[in-house]
Amino acid sequence: MNKPLLAALARNPLFSGLSPEILEGIISESHRIQGQKGQELFSAGDRADAFFYVMEGWVKLYRLNRDGEEAIIHVIAPGETFAEAAVFGSHRKYPVNAQYIEDCTLLSIPRTAFVERIATNPDLALHILGTISARQRYLIQQIEQLTVKDAPQRIGTFLLRLCQPGQDGQVEVDLPYDKSLISRRLNIQPETFSRALKKLESYGVVPNGNKVVIKDPQKLADFCDIDDRASLC
Repeated sequence: MNKPLLAALARNPLFSGLSPEILEGIISESHRIQGQKGQELFSAGDRADAFFYVMEGWVKLYRLNRDGEEAIIHVIAPGETFAEAAVFGSHRKYPVNAQYIEDCTLLSIPRTAFVERIATNPDLALHILGTISARQRYLIQQIEQLTVKDAPQRIGTFLLRLCQPGQDGQVEVDLPYDKSLISRRLNIQPETFSRALKKLESYGVVPNGNKVVIKDPQKLADFCDIDDRASLC
C-alpha cells in the first residue's frame, strides 16, 4: 500500500475520518492518470463515472458562453478533489469542462468504489453529503469574497486555502506558472495581481517564483478577516 498517498488522502476533507481499511479499499479500486498541460480531462455533458484527487499539478474547471468566451469556475490545487457532486448527483454528468493547466498526476476514483461501501456503511453516505455541503458553503464564501474583499484579501484567502489544516508556522505553497488563471478566478486584473501580492508582504507573504512563502498564516488570516481557517476547507 502506498502509505504517502494514504496519508495525503486522510488529510482531505472528503476522506478524513474514514478508516484506513476503507481508504485502502478505495485506493485499490482507483487508478492514477497523467495529463499534460493544455490537455482536456473531460467536457461538460460527459458521463460522470469518477471524481478526481489532484496528486500533482493544477486543474481548471471552466465553461464557455455562446460567444466562446471562457469563464473559470474553479482552480483545483494539489491535495484537493473535484467532480464529487457530479458523480453522486442524479444526472451523473459533468456540468463543466476540466483542463490540465500544468502537467498533472491525478487519482481517478470510480463512483462504484463508494457506492458498494455505502451499502454496508450508511454513515459513509452522510460523510459524503457533509463534504458536498461544506463545498457549497465554500462557494458561497467565494461569492462574498468577490463582492466584499479587496484584491489583496482575495489573494490572501486563496493562499490560505493551499495551507494544510493546523499549519501555523512558516508555510510554502506552490502556484501554477500562469498566474493570470488565479487572477481571472479571483476577478482581479492580471496587472493588478502582482501589485496586490506585493501588498501582502507586510503580512508575511513573500513571493518566490512560482512559490509563495507565508511566514505567519494566522496573521494573514486576521488581515483577510477569516475567523476560522477550517471554514476554508
